[in-house]
Amino acid sequence: MGRERLLAVKAGLIHTLDPERSEVECLVVRGGRIAACGSVEEVESLVGGSAEWLDLRPAVVVPGLTDSHIHLIEWALARSLPDLSSARSPAEVLARVASATHSQPADAWLEFKGWNPAWRGQAKLADLDAVSGGRAVALLAHDLHSGWLNSEAMRRLAIGPEWPDPPGGSLERDGQGGLTGVLLERALEWWYEGRPRLSEAERRAVLLEGQAELHRLGVTAVHSVEAPESFRIVQDLERAGELRLRVLHHVPQRFLDSLIECGIASGFGSEWLRIGGVKYFSDGALGSRTAWMLEPYQGSSDRGTRRLDPEELKSDVGRAARAGLAAAVHAIGDAAVRMTLAVLEGAGAAGLTIPHRVEHLQCVHPDDVPRAARSGIVASMQPSHLLTDIPLAEERWGPERSRQTMALRSLLDVGTILAFGSDAPVEEADPREGFYAAMTRRDRDGYPEEGWYPQECLSGLEVLKAYTEGPARAAGDLDRRGRLAPGYYADFAAWDVDLVNAEPERSRAAEVVATVVGGVIVYRA
Repeated sequence: MGRERLLAVKAGLIHTLDPERSEVECLVVRGGRIAACGSVEEVESLVGGSAEWLDLRPAVVVPGLTDSHIHLIEWALARSLPDLSSARSPAEVLARVASATHSQPADAWLEFKGWNPAWRGQAKLADLDAVSGGRAVALLAHDLHSGWLNSEAMRRLAIGPEWPDPPGGSLERDGQGGLTGVLLERALEWWYEGRPRLSEAERRAVLLEGQAELHRLGVTAVHSVEAPESFRIVQDLERAGELRLRVLHHVPQRFLDSLIECGIASGFGSEWLRIGGVKYFSDGALGSRTAWMLEPYQGSSDRGTRRLDPEELKSDVGRAARAGLAAAVHAIGDAAVRMTLAVLEGAGAAGLTIPHRVEHLQCVHPDDVPRAARSGIVASMQPSHLLTDIPLAEERWGPERSRQTMALRSLLDVGTILAFGSDAPVEEADPREGFYAAMTRRDRDGYPEEGWYPQECLSGLEVLKAYTEGPARAAGDLDRRGRLAPGYYADFAAWDVDLVNAEPERSRAAEVVATVVGGVIVYRA
């Protein structure tokens, strides 16, 4: 194989996902790519004494995992925020806020994650003000589709009682018409755009910490959804030679005109950082009761929130597609999924380097299950939502619609491309949670024991492909990522458990022994 320095990797087993040879014992890496695969004897004969050997036995190697839906820098920043998700009551939330704020400077801006939006009906502005000590406080819901702000935070954002509800969002009010501090859907964008920002140096530092954590979890690529300022920070890491994740960056809808004006299309970029498509929101989320449904929520006349008019979505997606930009559309409720599929089917994919995709596809009417596969639309889904959403779906959507929730098997069986991710910081950026949830359909406490509509469970191999091959198809680069075969990037992770064949509980407790990106060891236990 010539005189170029080679790295030969031994493992207990290597799942290549290559249809030609799915299981081997050794890989040969040259120039950051796989040069050969085979048995120990075959590789020893091939490389002779010219290779450096990396012995990972008895660990099991799989292609590097991709988190197909993460808010990369938001997640990295949120890792240090106080977490309210374990609070058992609104009173406990207020007590935790009081405890956290009393020692902070008077001009502090304090954010908390994990607020339970089911308690928003009990949210009183005076109560939050009373425990904040005059400091600005924002409590963000678990699903990031609603938040509760105190008076000082709203004052700094210039939000007042005279403000009208924005299209696709609302400011909740009490019986006297006063603000409660709760912001829903597009109203929460005022918080996102107006809150204080860390410096670029600080954001870069937390991004490097987040990258290291993803490597520890066997993740070698991400599909991120954030504003261009985040793209710039990731690009700075690449220029400095510090980026060791392959990033596909989706840009929010409000920047569509800028992308078109600059002539930037999907796929633009390098082997490390590329433009994906344009991100749209068609509805809200189950947790905040804003997912847009065909029929009302249980015991209610409310159908959730439609964030975009169908004609606006159709017009924008069409303009983007003509400019070579794919669409990534958030759709959780069955009405939002139906509208989104109709728009993406009509837009077509001619001239696009990557396919259109629906983000979440959480509740899909049975009539709509085959539609994504027919049009080559990717289902970008996050099975770890099952760990928290089972009781919410049962309570708010009822049994018939719950049967249609996270319909992984139904979608896969009709040929849909599945690309799995975490939606971090909404859920943990831990693919082991996704493996467990997709294979068992149980929550974190093991409920229900037989699985929630277990006919929708997937096998370990199917889940692995949804974290590897599926994301590569979604990014338009299955010719170089998602498998371990000659010519593919040498991106892989060695696990102490066989993720393909292990029991789900063992996969959930698995540990990464080593992670390699572009032939370079980026993590070693």
